[in-house]
Amino acid sequence: MYRYSHQVRQNMANYRLRNTIIVIVLVLSLAGCILFGSMYGSAAAYRSRSRDQIVYRVMSDLTNARSLAERLTSSVQSNTPIQLAQIRQYVYSMDQMNSLAIQLDGESGRIVPADAISALYEDIDAYFTTMQTNTSSILEIRTLLINHLNALQLVLLNM
Repeated sequence: MYRYSHQVRQNMANYRLRNTIIVIVLVLSLAGCILFGSMYGSAAAYRSRSRDQIVYRVMSDLTNARSLAERLTSSVQSNTPIQLAQIRQYVYSMDQMNSLAIQLDGESGRIVPADAISALYEDIDAYFTTMQTNTSSILEIRTLLINHLNALQLVLLNM
């Protein structure tokens, strides 16, 4: 009468139930993979955009500092201390952006080499000291400052 026995029909029902459960688990796993993939992609894109913004800010500060350094005259004028202070502010801003990049990505996130920042600070201090004491030519220190800023720009452009 019946083609399959009761046990065979029950085994087929269990088989269908098992297949349904497997399909549901596979669909949920696939949805989870897609969700985690999109979240990871968003996080990676955010990190990349953040780094690009920091590099852009460092380059902007460097350009501004270089522009001010090139406008320094070979003789001391009344606005020279103000220009030096502005250059120091730009160097400080680059240093802070660099620190932020290091905090976000660790030491591998460093944008500006530490010796470049210290060299710029030393140049500014030497310029200010020479300007106050009037012991030697300011032109040499100005040239050194501009050379360090140009070298830093080359380093950043080759990143």
